Amino acid sequence: MGTSLRKTMNFAERQVMRETIVTIIALLVLALLSFNSAAQEKKKSKFQEVYTGTIYSMNGGGFSTGFNLSISGYTSDEEANRYLGILAEGNQEAVLKEIKDLDLGRLSATGHVGRYLLVVRKSQMPDGNTRIVAVFERWQRIREVRGGYRSTDYPFGIMEIIVNAKGKGSGTFIAACKIDLKRDKKSGKYQLELENFGTYPHKVMGVMLRK
Repeated sequence: MGTSLRKTMNFAERQVMRETIVTIIALLVLALLSFNSAAQEKKKSKFQEVYTGTIYSMNGGGFSTGFNLSISGYTSDEEANRYLGILAEGNQEAVLKEIKDLDLGRLSATGHVGRYLLVVRKSQMPDGNTRIVAVFERWQRIREVRGGYRSTDYPFGIMEIIVNAKGKGSGTFIAACKIDLKRDKKSGKYQLELENFGTYPHKVMGVMLRK
């Protein structure tokens, strides 16, 4: 009888242990699912808007490449005016030093390492379309930097896209750009001047809003 009781108690203990293990496993699975869900939600919410399209070269050869323009934030009017003030008092190198560590998104092109967006401006046009201008520190080749070529005076890359209410449109891409402020002879006011290193800016085609 004593032996039977011990067997019964051992069986009961084993049942409790099994139930405990099952409960722990269930809790771990739920925790893992919650973690993955939170991580996915965080990943999804990183970028406010994502545009895709094709950059088409206008400088001969018909070169084209796909791109992703992923925007996580925009530059305010106050910040933009402050950057213009830095440019007015100094030069484009001073502006680049001020903004080079910013991260307002990414521009990724096929075959190139993605670049952080340093300035992103968004505005509504009179015809109802939306204009977005994204500025980044452009891709530079090692040979270009070591050789001290004139192209190094053009440190910025700029993409401008104009899209309709459905997020479709086109634009312009300047692969190497120099920025400066020039005084208008008639009005006396300073205007931002963009100088492209190359014959023509590239076309941006087939723009679509993905998010």
